Amino acid sequence: MKHLASCILTLALVGGSAGLFAGCSQTDGAAGSTAEIAARVNAVVIPLSKVNRRIEQTLKQQQPNAKLSDLSPIELAAAQLKALDALIAEEILLQRAQREQIQVTEAEVDQAVKRQIADEGLSEEDYRRKLKEAGLTEEEFRTETRHALLVSKLQEKLKAKVPAPSDKEIEEFFNQNKEQFRLERGVSLGIIVVDPADNGLKNDAIGEAQAKEKIAKIAERLKAGDDFATVARTVSEDFQTAQNSGDAGFFPEDILRQTFGEALAKRFFNMTEGQITEPIPGSNGRLYIFKLTGKRTEAIEPKLDNPDIRKRIVDLIRQQREQILVAALQASATNDARIENYLAQRILDNPINFGSARPAGSVLLPKPDASAAPPNEPTNQTAPSKPMPAETKPTEAKSSLDKSAEGRR
Repeated sequence: MKHLASCILTLALVGGSAGLFAGCSQTDGAAGSTAEIAARVNAVVIPLSKVNRRIEQTLKQQQPNAKLSDLSPIELAAAQLKALDALIAEEILLQRAQREQIQVTEAEVDQAVKRQIADEGLSEEDYRRKLKEAGLTEEEFRTETRHALLVSKLQEKLKAKVPAPSDKEIEEFFNQNKEQFRLERGVSLGIIVVDPADNGLKNDAIGEAQAKEKIAKIAERLKAGDDFATVARTVSEDFQTAQNSGDAGFFPEDILRQTFGEALAKRFFNMTEGQITEPIPGSNGRLYIFKLTGKRTEAIEPKLDNPDIRKRIVDLIRQQREQILVAALQASATNDARIENYLAQRILDNPINFGSARPAGSVLLPKPDASAAPPNEPTNQTAPSKPMPAETKPTEAKSSLDKSAEGRR
């Protein structure tokens, strides 16, 4: 439930949503012309403006300065279809939750809103400013949060029906997937980034002089005892790790060396847990401060009697079953709903309007197959999303960060 509510705040505050869930859209008789309507789910209208706001949210999460006008006509059409599919799916589950009379109290909404403000490191002033930039009133944001909690409660109610796996199932899963439970030698890192480029962020350092001044002040704050996670969340200019309070996750030794270079990887292993580096310049012009949050000096072979491994297996089996149940819920609710996708029909009726796709590289077009990547470049999701400093080679990490340390083991 917390994760779903967090998604609400991130999308609404970053992208300028007029309402993440289509339940905030108009019902019959309240919408404008047919051209302004993207779809209808039972009696609820999803306006095209809502679809476009969702696309802007996606763009801004990846590139803060990105705009809808950056997309070619065919890219925009593809993005609209994808965003509308998500909005329809959300509205369908919201209506199912309402039909099952699931309730969310005002106290739960209050708690969720306060938690998200705290998680984002926002002051009251920042919170209200972000809402204004998003085109939302506080009450509209509370409505969206309430809808998110309704859907989350619906899913949690279903997940509660999943039984715990038996000992036999746990043993079979372990024997079939033993290698994935091998705990590699490596380190866990926190990171703060200052980028001299114009990223369109609050308190953005623009130019080399401002970047050096900003990183020096950050280093002083950390030396004075300020919490690393809080500082990273509020001032770091790497969007993905800042969202995770600076947590870059776990790096197995081979990925660590590939990403940061031999000398810096060796230094990380020689640091003590909790130790923070001085500002380190990267070959890309960015400046970095690292914190060693964990270290495993020896690989650990998997054994089923290891309580951590056993718990991971139980969690994985439950997650698989929960995902199937949620997918079945979505399919069942979709089958019960009357859906009219006007956007898709307009695209079918007017294919000539979409022009030609621009060259590969758009954040919304399908990415090339990882197998086509040049040799020696990481193709898994274990390296940071933005180039990191390498003391031995000025290469850029191509993959996005995955906060989950489990995924890197």
